[in-house]
Amino acid sequence: MNNQKTIFFNEINRNQDRVLLNLKQEHINTYCWIKKEFDKDKNIAKDIEFQRKFKVFYIMNSAGLSDKQKEKFFKLLSNKKSNIKYILSELYKIPRRDGRYSIQFSFATKLIHTVDNTKPIYDRNVAKIINKNVLGINKKEKINSCIEIFDYLNELYLSLIKENEIKKIILKFRKKFKVDNSKISDIKILDFVMWSFGDVILKKGEGAESF
Repeated sequence: MNNQKTIFFNEINRNQDRVLLNLKQEHINTYCWIKKEFDKDKNIAKDIEFQRKFKVFYIMNSAGLSDKQKEKFFKLLSNKKSNIKYILSELYKIPRRDGRYSIQFSFATKLIHTVDNTKPIYDRNVAKIINKNVLGINKKEKINSCIEIFDYLNELYLSLIKENEIKKIILKFRKKFKVDNSKISDIKILDFVMWSFGDVILKKGEGAESF
């Protein structure tokens, strides 16, 4: 591992008990429900119950998205779109509730992960850990920045799950929440761990520079 990945590895390993304690069974249960329902290959664009639980779980209702953006999101999800550039471009075409046009990187990764649970999710907690935020002054530059971060996250996660100590944390997670690989992938467990680690850091008021 390079120096930055070594830092992630050491800090996650050192804080694993606190990170796992910060995760709640209800979060895991809801994620499993979403995955199970999506795998039924239903028409997600018209499944109100699925959309309701998805919106609550991924905090869509307080993100400033317009109803038309949400509708477009679930159409893309129902059609199992997984190209991040395409998803970002399509969501950008529809304004938020405040009328602004925006890059919805976090929700794009959540969409892709739902389609393919071997792909990571980017949100404010993960951004805090990896110290990477979307840059750029226009749509094209911001989308290119998103793609770079997404590629970086993919590489980072695939590298981390090969480490024996991370494998042990994943096993602890599976035992604690009683989930096998058919319910939650190793990448998603690492995603839960990274999210929780970022949450712990934010609650303490720390930053990535504190590593």
